[in-house]
Amino acid sequence: MDSPFLTRPLSVVLDFARFLAAFLVVVGHSVQLHLYTGPYPFSGRLQHYCVIVFFVLSGLVIATSVTTRPSSLGRYTIARVSRILPVAVPALLFAALSAYLLAGGAHVRIDNSPDDPLLFAERILPPLVFLSAWPGMPAPVWNPPYWSLCYEVWYYAIFALAFFLRSWARVAAVALACLLAGPTLLLLFPVWLMGVALTAAKPAQRLPLRLAPVVLAGCGLCAWGLFQIDMTLLNPLAARLWPEPLKWSYWVLSDLVMGAIMAFCVIALRPLAAWLEAPILRLRGTAHALAGFSFTLYLFHWPLIQLLRSHGIEAGRSPVAWAGLLALVVGLCAMLSLGTERVSPRLRRWMERRFLRPVPLPQIRPASV
Repeated sequence: MDSPFLTRPLSVVLDFARFLAAFLVVVGHSVQLHLYTGPYPFSGRLQHYCVIVFFVLSGLVIATSVTTRPSSLGRYTIARVSRILPVAVPALLFAALSAYLLAGGAHVRIDNSPDDPLLFAERILPPLVFLSAWPGMPAPVWNPPYWSLCYEVWYYAIFALAFFLRSWARVAAVALACLLAGPTLLLLFPVWLMGVALTAAKPAQRLPLRLAPVVLAGCGLCAWGLFQIDMTLLNPLAARLWPEPLKWSYWVLSDLVMGAIMAFCVIALRPLAAWLEAPILRLRGTAHALAGFSFTLYLFHWPLIQLLRSHGIEAGRSPVAWAGLLALVVGLCAMLSLGTERVSPRLRRWMERRFLRPVPLPQIRPASV
């Protein structure tokens, strides 16, 4: 039997990558929200491309989970629901409640916090059912990073229907899911599928160790080149080619390039991780702990930063104060994860007992004498 693409040491490396990507999103948004106003060498593209990293890793992990162990549509659905809802729903409600109750009258201008309860509900209900990606749908109240989850959930669903169903049921279900997801959301689906493709592309498992540093260096050079042309060429070109508002898919062409760069990075990391397997596996506990609250960090940091600012807590131009406030946000999210991500395994076990039928053991008749 062929070994899976996602090996144990590579999984540890990607856990670190997942946390680092979430942390860089927090760093970028802290500058965007003026928690820190001092020197900063990057633009808003940094945090956006970190989301593309999430998409590639998500496709890889999801495809690995269903191809390396027995699964079914029911088990898959329970695994996704128990993973997403304990974080997504509290994050959305926390952001909405913060905007509605705590930010009113603060010296910070708060967007997306209407006084009209009906308008406020309009910004709650679509994200709760992950429909914010449709053109004309309002953004989530006070939590713009939630957009990527609205994309990912539909990718989970479309992939599951295509993987587990057969014949005309698969065609009809996938077509209906794509229709509900909307064309704008589907523009970034190939990025997610790049992670899926890694699990089936056998040549991706055969990159020699001596070529891995060369591929990584090439990926870095391509990423640098992308930063030179994305805003001036690729993004305006996408806006001209697509007749409808692109919303969060505005960077679709540069996102496709970044997705390919990330996929090749993962290919190059695989032999390097195998070469350094022993020291990497010793860091498995640390990687698991950090990745274990990266989802919460991603979905809760924006309202937390806004709350800090609404109470006049800012770093100004001080890098030291900025580092302290970033540590505070990360620490708060780690604590919040005790009631979000850490709940997921218990919820999953309960749902499996409640909704999945136990597999009956075969009955063996005694031999006749």
